[in-house]
Amino acid sequence: MSGVKEALEALLDFKGKKVKDFCLRRLERGERAYDILQELNRGLEEIGRGYENKEFRRYFDSDLIVSGANMKRAVELLRPHLSGGERREKRGKILLGTVKGDVHDIGKTVFSILLQSSGFEVVDLGVNVDKEAFVRGVREHEPQLVGMSALLTSTAPYMEEVMDELVKEGMREKVRVIVGGRAVTEEFARKIGADAYARDAVEGVKKCLELVGG
Repeated sequence: MSGVKEALEALLDFKGKKVKDFCLRRLERGERAYDILQELNRGLEEIGRGYENKEFRRYFDSDLIVSGANMKRAVELLRPHLSGGERREKRGKILLGTVKGDVHDIGKTVFSILLQSSGFEVVDLGVNVDKEAFVRGVREHEPQLVGMSALLTSTAPYMEEVMDELVKEGMREKVRVIVGGRAVTEEFARKIGADAYARDAVEGVKKCLELVGG
């Protein structure tokens, strides 16, 4: 738990200095940038669980805001170490978005970076994306893949509404859908008819490559 505790301290530092030191110390020790982000992500998940706990709420809106800002600082600091170099081979296009009601985008940001370094063109719709915006995105950008994420258990069910909207608008057969995020499980992904589920960004890239035959 010491690693999670240190990650929590770094994420909840409103000045942002601790998260920078957290990343730099680990880089100096030779740790992979992705592993550093995974460690911070475990801390972010702990904050999310504490925020959603109705019986004993340990974290509040201010904690979500501070931890989210610090995670973005970490992503930007580690971004050069995540790219893996230039890759010219084109793998396909993917449309990404965090579903309506959810404003968490750290996991999606890391996923986007890794996808781009693996040859994908990424169209990121951002956070709090409604079903109509996903459909417009598919129609406008013509991606091969759609990726949806949700961190909160209260927002994950909206993914099914997006799936239904894609079917309703005749878009479902045009794309393969991958879902992920702390609030999502493989069983849930099967239930809503998604083509793939990923528990983290690295697995997500692997699944996307499989979906496009890469």
